[in-house]
Amino acid sequence: MLRPYQTKAINMMRSSLVDGKKHLILCSPTGSGKTVMFTYMVASALQRGKRCMIFTDRAELLKQSNGALDQFGIAPTLIEAGKTRLDVSGSCFIAMAQTYSRRKNNADYADLIAGMDLVIIDEAHKQTFNPLLPYINPNAVVIGATATPLRRGNQECLSKFYQALHNPVQVQELIDQGFLASPLTYGMTMDLSGIRMKGNDYDTEQMASVYSKRKVFDGVVQNYGRHCKGKKAILFASNIASSKEVCNALQIAGHNARHVDGDMGKQERAAVLAWFKQTPDAILCNCDLMTTGFDEPTIEVVILYRATASLPLFMQMVGRGSRVTPTKREFTILDFGNNVNHHGFWDARRDWSLKKKRKRKSDGVGGAKNCKGCEAIIPVGAMKCKHCGYEYQRKPQEQGEMVDLHLMTKAQGMQLATTSSMYQKAQLAKAKVISPFWVLHNQCKSKAEALEFIRYMGWKPGWAFHNKDRFPILK
Repeated sequence: MLRPYQTKAINMMRSSLVDGKKHLILCSPTGSGKTVMFTYMVASALQRGKRCMIFTDRAELLKQSNGALDQFGIAPTLIEAGKTRLDVSGSCFIAMAQTYSRRKNNADYADLIAGMDLVIIDEAHKQTFNPLLPYINPNAVVIGATATPLRRGNQECLSKFYQALHNPVQVQELIDQGFLASPLTYGMTMDLSGIRMKGNDYDTEQMASVYSKRKVFDGVVQNYGRHCKGKKAILFASNIASSKEVCNALQIAGHNARHVDGDMGKQERAAVLAWFKQTPDAILCNCDLMTTGFDEPTIEVVILYRATASLPLFMQMVGRGSRVTPTKREFTILDFGNNVNHHGFWDARRDWSLKKKRKRKSDGVGGAKNCKGCEAIIPVGAMKCKHCGYEYQRKPQEQGEMVDLHLMTKAQGMQLATTSSMYQKAQLAKAKVISPFWVLHNQCKSKAEALEFIRYMGWKPGWAFHNKDRFPILK
């Protein structure tokens, strides 16, 4: 039985097909049942005598997709590493993208993909699937399923290949309908000014060195113990060494933590994941391994032990905790990378599009503050905390907080800015209360402060380099 928004999504895609558009993006939040939606379309195609192929890029996703097909009474042929003999007699296939890419020049594999009527690409925002696109039958219907139709880098391939994007439901709608858990966010401000950008994200090695400081992983231990002790958690670190380090700190503090990474043998990794599934107070520390496709509904806490400039990665990591269970309607985010300040709240409205490359900041970026009642992170303009009910007294301005910025005069804003943090200065500048260039000329005392301000403004990493002659502080 499909949910109303799932039916809506399928009807939207069918409408595009009627209009002659065959390459479609199904954009739906993590936990909304994208697998069920595209499986329904596979089942409909098979009933009409069509042949279908589902591509995925991880073994966990392979099993997940196979399970959904089984619910619809479909027995697919699996194409994965270790299976050299190709059985082409079936009508439905699931293939590992990496395996198929290595064999695509084999005539049998090339003929098979060219003969498909419907191709599903799970987690379509990933570049893993690019080598396969030229081999797909030009007349085939292609549905790319993803929660985040963005790349960490260039979005070009998505907009060049896909012709339409359908986003039938928002995260907050799913929370209101009881299909996703509601997030409660806590955070610790991190100084990221010394971490350079590498490509389109922070340099992971430099980030790891910042996060290796004792006070940082002690902060993780203390905040987990204060806000969510005994709850099942998944922790995302910047690299393997950092994951092992914080895992050790959690273990020393008496918490039930283990580390997992892609360098582990298949059996060892499977054993750790089985332990995590079965253990109520388990903390699973990892690096990028569990960002997509890992479906464990009992996760109650997501620990972001890293920063990321990538909105898709932020959304995917937090989404691991969003599943609901009969006893779980809320989950906790511990943000140790200023990620909420950078990207906005996870449950904010985001209107995805293929028309152009999106700005680095999301639709949901509007500033945040810590509730004085419960310490949760809430929107900067909120006068009442939705978590604990703490109510703020409405004032024209309050020291250290961005309240009613639109009521401020320029003089008031400049006065407030002189005693505010770089993040607060950026909020004042975004609200056009003060000039960002005045901040760079008069308020930044070092290059590190200037770079911090530029990052909070959401300007591109190269902005500082190209404007160093204009602003001496940047030299």
